[in-house]
Amino acid sequence: MNNPISNMKKILCPTDFSKTASKALTYAANIAKRAGAHLSVIHVVHLPIVDTSETALVASELLGEQMHDAEGKLKAICLRLEEEHGANRNGGFTCDYILKEALLTDVTEHLTRSEGYDLVVMGTTGLDNTMEELLIGSNTEAVIEEVRCPVLSVPGKAEWSEITKIIYAADYTEEDKLALADVVRFGSMFGALIDVVHVAKEAGAQAAKADSFSRELHDLYEGVPMRFEEVVHKHRDEGLKEYFLKEEGSILAILRKDKGFLRELFTQSLAEKMIYRADVPLLVLHGRKK
Repeated sequence: MNNPISNMKKILCPTDFSKTASKALTYAANIAKRAGAHLSVIHVVHLPIVDTSETALVASELLGEQMHDAEGKLKAICLRLEEEHGANRNGGFTCDYILKEALLTDVTEHLTRSEGYDLVVMGTTGLDNTMEELLIGSNTEAVIEEVRCPVLSVPGKAEWSEITKIIYAADYTEEDKLALADVVRFGSMFGALIDVVHVAKEAGAQAAKADSFSRELHDLYEGVPMRFEEVVHKHRDEGLKEYFLKEEGSILAILRKDKGFLRELFTQSLAEKMIYRADVPLLVLHGRKK
C-alpha cells in the first residue's frame, strides 16, 4: 500500500544576516523552489529587560534603529531571492519576510504551530557575525526542542548541491516507520535515494528485527528508492559519519526521540564529527506515536 505524501507548503528560515545564515537561506530557497512552497525569512530582535525609565528610553531608541536596519536587510534578501531564484515571479515559489521583537524560539514555535510551516531551515553557527548568539549551538538546539516540524540545520561550510541521497539513522522502532514518512516526502521532491542505516556493535545481532522492519517499510513505501544497511561500529555517531562520507550523502536525517537527545547531539565532540568537520546538513525529525 502506498503511503500518501502531502506537499510541503511553507518553509521558515531564520536569519541573523551572517554568511552561515546565507548558506541556510540558499538551501531553503532551493527546497522551496522544488516544492513550490512559500518561504518566509525571519529575523528577531531581542533586547534585555531594563529597569529604569532612562535605560528604557535608550533601549527603545536602539530597538527602533535595529528594527529599521533589519527591515532594510530583509527587503534586500527578498529582492535577491526574486532576482536569483525567481521568487514571486516565474521561479515557482513565493517569499516574504517576518520581523519581530521577541525570542527566536518563541516566534518559531508559534509560527510552526499556528501558521502551518512544514519545515524550518537554519544555520548551525554564526561565528562570523557580531550577532553570533542568534543561531549558534544552543539556539539551534532550543528551536529544535520547541517546534514539532522537521528542522534542517545547515553548517557554515556546507555548499548547496542537488539532494541525491538521504541517510536515515534507524533503530527499527515504530517511531522510525512514522518518521520515515517525512523523509520520503522530502526525498520525493528531489528523486533522492534513501538509505536506512542501523549502526550495531555486533553484526547480525538484530537480524530478525531488521528483516521484519525492512519488509514492512517496503510495503509502506512501495516504489520509493529505499535500501537498508547495517553498519558495525562501536560508536553510533562515528559509524554514521563514516557511512555518510563513503556513500556521499546529501543530508543526514535523525529522529529526535527524547529531551536529552539534542543535548547529546550538540555536544562539541559529536557536533564536530557529524556536522562541522563533515559539513553535514542535518534533518532532525520529531518522534510521534501512531
